[in-house]
Amino acid sequence: MVLLTHIEYSVIIKRMNNLLPDYPIRDITISVENIEIQLTIIEEPDQFLDKLSREDSDSSLYLPYWVYLWGSAIGLAQHIARLDNSLSGKKVLDIGCGFGLTGIVASQLGANVVFTDFEHDALLFAKYNAQQNGVESATFIQMDWNATCFQSIFDVILASDVIYEEQNWKPIIELLQKLLTKNGVAIFSEPNRNNAGGFFRSLRENGFIFEKTTCNILVDQKTTAINIYTIKRE
Repeated sequence: MVLLTHIEYSVIIKRMNNLLPDYPIRDITISVENIEIQLTIIEEPDQFLDKLSREDSDSSLYLPYWVYLWGSAIGLAQHIARLDNSLSGKKVLDIGCGFGLTGIVASQLGANVVFTDFEHDALLFAKYNAQQNGVESATFIQMDWNATCFQSIFDVILASDVIYEEQNWKPIIELLQKLLTKNGVAIFSEPNRNNAGGFFRSLRENGFIFEKTTCNILVDQKTTAINIYTIKRE
């Protein structure tokens, strides 16, 4: 576990500057409801699929999907921006935070957010982006959801497009069982992937219920439908 909570902004800037030769970047503005988020993201992330891909010790292929700003993250940010004050004061866990968009929106709505990602570089981008948007009190933790590192539990768990591989379903469901409060809510987003139904069947089998809605987002002049799932204990 790597904790980035108390790293000064100047140190983050220095680390980001060290990353820049490896990651050509661009700055964008994402508008969700009445909130505008300034994000620094990776330009032309396709080139990093080969560069950063690797095999684990069990020969499983790892692909660096965090280098993309996915439509599911924008859809989830848009959804939670419509929750008004319902996140204020809540303890929120963002798993697979990537560039930090949804966690930043939750923070600006008054939530106490813990950003987590498996990749250290992703957390640096998330921390940098959070600072750009005036988020000062959040926590940033490098975490593998196969081995969660928390003793506390959370009122809300956020995740965008984390169920694309079946091997992740069991650890994610176990994470929900362990870290979600009794009356807590998990909010997941995904872009209508073919295998998503299997994950939500497994959710039901493990004591959860959910409601599904769909929102449309505009990315690169193209409208994309994103499914939003609000998940609770049965």
